[in-house]
Amino acid sequence: MFYVLRFMFCAPPITLLCVLRVLFFPPTTAANTLINIPLNTEVSDFNGESYAFVYRFLNKRALPGITRGSLPLTRGKIAVLLSNLSQKHASGEIRLSKIDHQRLNALMQLFADELPPDQVPSQRRLHVLQLAGDNYHFAFDLAASQRAISRNSDVFPRDGTTHITSLLPHVHGQVRDDFAFSTNIGYHFLYGEIFEDLLPDESSYIHFDGDLQNRVPIDAYLKFKLPWFELQIGQDNLHWGPGYHGALLVSENPISMDMIKLQAAYKHITFSAFTAILEDRNPEIDEKYISGHRIEGYLWNRFGLGLSEVVVYGDRFEPSYLNPVNIYLINEINVTRGDSRSIRTGDNLMLSADARLRLIDNLELYGELMIDDGNPAKDFHHWDTKFGILGGVYVTDPFGVTDTDLHAEYAFINQYAYTHENPVNVYKHFSSVIGHHIGADADNLWVELRHRFTDKLETALVYELERHGEGNVDKAHPLDAPADDQWTPLSGITQSQHGITLGVNYTAIGRYSIAADFTQIWLRNMGNQVGVNENGNEVKVKALYRF
Repeated sequence: MFYVLRFMFCAPPITLLCVLRVLFFPPTTAANTLINIPLNTEVSDFNGESYAFVYRFLNKRALPGITRGSLPLTRGKIAVLLSNLSQKHASGEIRLSKIDHQRLNALMQLFADELPPDQVPSQRRLHVLQLAGDNYHFAFDLAASQRAISRNSDVFPRDGTTHITSLLPHVHGQVRDDFAFSTNIGYHFLYGEIFEDLLPDESSYIHFDGDLQNRVPIDAYLKFKLPWFELQIGQDNLHWGPGYHGALLVSENPISMDMIKLQAAYKHITFSAFTAILEDRNPEIDEKYISGHRIEGYLWNRFGLGLSEVVVYGDRFEPSYLNPVNIYLINEINVTRGDSRSIRTGDNLMLSADARLRLIDNLELYGELMIDDGNPAKDFHHWDTKFGILGGVYVTDPFGVTDTDLHAEYAFINQYAYTHENPVNVYKHFSSVIGHHIGADADNLWVELRHRFTDKLETALVYELERHGEGNVDKAHPLDAPADDQWTPLSGITQSQHGITLGVNYTAIGRYSIAADFTQIWLRNMGNQVGVNENGNEVKVKALYRF
């Protein structure tokens, strides 16, 4: 049964099934309320601006608290928040700056299909093609972009400039209020000095003896709204947790996963559960899966709390993990005890707890604790105590400077987190860690200051420090090491990378954007070798236009 579902994940069946749905199920309403706002910027346009705007007014408490730690949000959810904000501004309940008001109007044009009829703006972003009626809405959107990424120094494997020409088609639609489909594709054509760390796990096609490479990320899924929950089948990304620069347990760091996902919401509580197929570049790993569930609540409009649990397992499919109300911490013991393929090492079980707090308006404090294995309360320093921590602060309009956002976030992941004795259970999809992008035996400090001079012109100043010990996600604890071995913070020789980025972008939301970033990098103990120090820089320029 699971392999039948896996066949359904690709894009062509989505088109076929949506047509069958129109033919055989009488519709009653139309809007794209069920479609997700993509987390992957490589397959979409203006999603970053949509999320950032909502986060800003959640932090100001101009919007009701939502469970923003269970992403992605849907277009319907974003539209409700925009509508709420517009009504409060019109009634005088809140006061928006001129720039925020202009950006709100631009977003309402972008989400016009999902807004109530009395709030649809006179101007709206049209689709390239659409078929719409009282009961359905199908559309085709298209954006194109041109990028240049230049690197200079031994900090990177190679110098030069990569050029990327991209087409971003999006086919989507909804019938009544209980069925939707979406296919986001990024057709990226890379040429010049091609950097292999760009889109490393995407589908890749080589042309002209490697002088031109076509890499194609894709999100494609069906979504059904059932009486008690939403059911999603297809390829997508998830982000669980309060972090703005990463998440310890489930993040959008890897490419989209083939998954079955359930999500239910009741007032200010959201429950999510999924099972997905994982892939690995190790040719000896043929079957690999992940199951997870999360419950998150928002209380008193100031405090959010989330609890998550996932399990990675391989060499067989485990039906018991499909149960969305199962407790893996309990069930995993019986499952592995009863299956000879997992009895030696067990499956890879991980837990996390996270919270965010707004004691005063415009200031959010948040944190996340992830536990992979071991018992920190019993022996914190034992090698099998595998964990990660994340904490941060988000300030809107700091020191009274309007149209400004300040983020500061720190993450630490200890030596053997995400690793596993059994290679099939290593916590990654293809070559990318499912959790925080820094991986194991590393920490990261990220500080970002953004200011908008107009509704279109924005600047950003970013400082980032990332340090890595000699461990990594594929380097499990040695089997011949002492039983009482201890983990080491940033083990061995520590590689440190400091970076300062100055960025500017000019964005007409829903229409076009032009962005440029300059990053200066200082790398110390490169490759975990003492005294090997390099400096370098990277320049990124991107122009995007939505048709």
